[in-house]
Amino acid sequence: MRPRQTNYSSWLRVRLVALGVFFLVVFLALVARAVDLQLFERQRLRDIAERESIRQVDLSPRRGIIFDRNHEELAVSIDTDSIYANPLGIADPARHARLLAPVLGQPAGELAKRLGAERAFVWLARRVSPEVAEKTRQLGLDEIYILREPKRIYPYSDLACHVLGFSGLDARGLEGLERSQDQILRGQAKSLTSVRDALGRTIHLTPEALLNPPEGNHLILTLDKQIQYATERYLAEAVTKHRAKAGQAIVMSPQTGEILAMASTPAFNPNAFDKYAKDAYRNRAITDLYEPGSTFKAFVAAAALASHRVSLSQTFDCEHGQWRIGGRIIHDTHPYGMLRLAEIVKVSSNIGAAKVAQAIGAEGMYAMLRNFGFGQPTGVDLPGEARGVLRPARTWRPVEMANIAFGQGVSVTAIQMVQAFAAVANGGVMMRPHVIQAVLDKHHQVVRETRPQMVRRVMSQDEARELTRMLMSVTEDGGTGTLARVGPFAVAGKTGTAQKVNPGGGYSKTDYMSSFIGFAPAEDPKAVVMVLLDTPRGQYYGGVVAGPAFSRIARVALSEMGVFEMAAQGQPNAPQAKGPAQFAQSPPPARPASLAQARQALAQGATPDLGGLSLRQVLRLAADAHCPVTAQGWGRVVRQSPTPGAKLSPGGLSVQLAPTHGGA
Repeated sequence: MRPRQTNYSSWLRVRLVALGVFFLVVFLALVARAVDLQLFERQRLRDIAERESIRQVDLSPRRGIIFDRNHEELAVSIDTDSIYANPLGIADPARHARLLAPVLGQPAGELAKRLGAERAFVWLARRVSPEVAEKTRQLGLDEIYILREPKRIYPYSDLACHVLGFSGLDARGLEGLERSQDQILRGQAKSLTSVRDALGRTIHLTPEALLNPPEGNHLILTLDKQIQYATERYLAEAVTKHRAKAGQAIVMSPQTGEILAMASTPAFNPNAFDKYAKDAYRNRAITDLYEPGSTFKAFVAAAALASHRVSLSQTFDCEHGQWRIGGRIIHDTHPYGMLRLAEIVKVSSNIGAAKVAQAIGAEGMYAMLRNFGFGQPTGVDLPGEARGVLRPARTWRPVEMANIAFGQGVSVTAIQMVQAFAAVANGGVMMRPHVIQAVLDKHHQVVRETRPQMVRRVMSQDEARELTRMLMSVTEDGGTGTLARVGPFAVAGKTGTAQKVNPGGGYSKTDYMSSFIGFAPAEDPKAVVMVLLDTPRGQYYGGVVAGPAFSRIARVALSEMGVFEMAAQGQPNAPQAKGPAQFAQSPPPARPASLAQARQALAQGATPDLGGLSLRQVLRLAADAHCPVTAQGWGRVVRQSPTPGAKLSPGGLSVQLAPTHGGA
């Protein structure tokens, strides 16, 4: 019996040892795995957990408002709906895509690919209409979310489009002031962080990010919306009537350098900029070079007055329309004999201008043209300005100097021409052109204000007065610019009809740049206006094709500035628009509607009272209520349909606005 019991005890010990070794091995394996997870796999596992449970959505910042000089909104940001998804939580991407495709208007295959990505966040549609957002909500799909994002809106479509430019989906400025002033306009970016709990519910950890992120700073421009609208309208009519390729127009205050209007055609709608060719974005008034033609004769006359080498009584033989110089023949449109300087300007004699330049000399001519700013940028606060081309005087041969005297062989921009003419209108003092009047912070307090900046004196006051008298004769009987008159005021100006350069060299016999530039009232200038048409067909003389548009634009500008009213009352000075400091304390309209009551009415399906509200306020109310809105005019609401209190129609709201001078 004894040996058998001993064997049993030995076998038991072996089994216990084996079991102990087994548990030890398992324990060591668990410890090793724990060490591996805690020390070596920790970051990878944390990333996986965060990817599946934590989401971070970058929200676009809210850009500041761009106002015109009378504080009407030219560019605003309103809240709209954007749709995104968490693909990691979607079990059946194909089903989601099939249901979403007709709502979002996107191919189901493309949606399925995005919904099946190994990512915790993908955009499905940005800044959609209220109808699309509501249909998406009604689908009730898991892991499909809607959040509010600011969207840039240009309420008046293509008004001032080349000056304003536009911003993209990420709220970054891409063209125009939106680009050059992006750091000022761009608001503070925010992120929305959310987690998903064990039951799959989404919890926002930073809900304040959804609540009206702070706007960037605001801009007040020198543009006047009424003058801008008239400038664009009459320029477009002239381009259409004369079948021109394109056109440019500028209105500027000569005393301050403030640009009241700047237009180029063809235009584009910055709300749908991606539907236009990139060439349409170009602000031709500051980027495009052209040979100015006979408008340059004004500066030949200025050089003659400043040089004292030409007297007002001196006559020049205009050779009855043909003059040979340097192996070339210079022609006049009409044959003239002996003409004085003022008569050369009035009838726009090429031969007369060339002979005056000859009397002044190349160095004197070059010095005066540089003094007037040609061949150098004006410094206007807009992106993309060209320098122009003015070669040094030492390179001028006699025939080249003759050509420059009537605007060939030199290239300028429209803004350079306007600045130079404005210096004459301002008694010989040149001002720097600018389009930004002030920068405001989010509380509408002035951060920075643009003061009128004198560049230099380009001629004496007496010389400027004498040159003005010569330019006035251009619009008098017998001059080339009679169609540019703005009765009852005298207009000082100059016509230009310049042959375009052929791509292969030489000048075209059929293509012209036709222009008129001038200022009014001539005795007390308030506005300098330039109109330029590129390649008009049929009639092409500047006085004929650009002069009438100048007259119509100038008449509106003087009317908006109060010049007609002041003249009727016998007062010398027109009233000035509000400055930025006044804007900060601008009173509201006499009877503004209550925003709280308007929101309450919309929530109940009734039409709110919108009287006195700005377009920006109406757009925000409509966006919050997912209600479509159409607007006509600008300013503040004066009429609406349906009437207040009526049942809100499926077609949404229709409002008519009219200009006021209340605060925004």
